[in-house]
Amino acid sequence: MSGTPTPCSAGLRRRRRGSAPALLAVAVLAASCTSSSDEGPRGGGGQGRELPFAVDSPWNSPIPEDPDLDGDSGDMVSALLEDGGAIALLYEYGVPVYEVDGETPPVDVECTRTGWGECPLESEPIPVPEGATPSTGSDGAMVVVDEATGRVYDFWQARPTGSGWEASWGTWADVESDGTGGEAGGSTGGATGAGVNLLAGLIRTAEIEEGRIEHALAIVSDNSCPGVYRYPATKTDGHAEDLPCIPQGARVQLDPTIDVSAIPGITPGEVSVARALQEYGGYVRDSSEVAMGIAFEVPTDSDDPYPDVAGFPWDYYDMPHIPWDRLRVLASWDGS
Repeated sequence: MSGTPTPCSAGLRRRRRGSAPALLAVAVLAASCTSSSDEGPRGGGGQGRELPFAVDSPWNSPIPEDPDLDGDSGDMVSALLEDGGAIALLYEYGVPVYEVDGETPPVDVECTRTGWGECPLESEPIPVPEGATPSTGSDGAMVVVDEATGRVYDFWQARPTGSGWEASWGTWADVESDGTGGEAGGSTGGATGAGVNLLAGLIRTAEIEEGRIEHALAIVSDNSCPGVYRYPATKTDGHAEDLPCIPQGARVQLDPTIDVSAIPGITPGEVSVARALQEYGGYVRDSSEVAMGIAFEVPTDSDDPYPDVAGFPWDYYDMPHIPWDRLRVLASWDGS
C-alpha cells in the first residue's frame, strides 16, 4: 500500500490513513464524508459463502492452547503499536470482492510490471464482471472469485481498458489451497507483499453482519522487516529501516483470556475482530503507511454494514476499545 490519495476520495469510498498524530484529524474529517455507492455487479456479500482456502490452511486453523511465542514477541508488538493500535481499512484500502460463475464473459487482462516475470493473469481470459470497481486507493485492489473453476483472482492496481483490464500485477489461487497462489505459476505468489492471496484473511461484510469471523485476519504494517519472512508468506516487501520490526507471515494473537464482550463501550465490530484475533490471530501480509492495519472487504453495493452494524463510523477507524497492548506474536504459524 502506498501513495497519497486525497482525504475524501471520489468513487467507492473515502479517506486516508495517517500517522498517529494525524489520526484524530482524519477521524474528524472522515465524519464529514458521507458514505454512498450505486448498485453494481454482485459482490461477495457472503450469501451462500463458504470460507476460502483449505480447512487446515494457516487461515482457517485455530491457534492451539499455550502456543510457543516468538522470543522477540514484545519488540514485534511494539513495532505494530507504534501508532497506538490498529486501524480498520474499510474502503480506500479495503478489497472489493466479486463472485462470478460460468455465465460471466471472460476478458483479457494485461499486466504492466513486465520486469516481474510471467504474470498468471495473462495466461487466459478472466471472468471479470461488467461494472467491477477496484478499491480507490493507490493499491487499486480487487478480487474475483470464479465459482465455476474454484479460482480466486487477485489484482493489484487494476483498471479497466476499452477491451478488458490491465493491472500492475495479479495472480490466482485455488480456493481449496493454502492461499499462497503457488499453483498459478508465475514469478510470485498472490498480489500482496507477502505473496499470499488478497482474499486470505480478508474480513467480509457478511461476517460483520453475522457477528462472527472464523478465520485469521490480514494485517498490514509499515514496520514489517526487509529480507526476512515466514510461512505463509512466500516473500516480503518489508521496508522498515529501524528495529524493532515484524516479519511478514508472522502470526499475531490477542490474549485469549480477555473477556472482550465485557469491555465498556466496545462495539459489535470490535468484538468480532477481537474474538477472531484471540481464536485465529492474524498474519502480516503487506507493507503499508501505518504501523498496523486490518483489511476489510469494500461493500460493492448499497448495503454497508460498517457504520450501523459494526459501529465503525468512518474509514481508518482505530477500534479503540480493543486492548491492543495485549497482543503477542507466535513462534510459527501453528504455534509450535
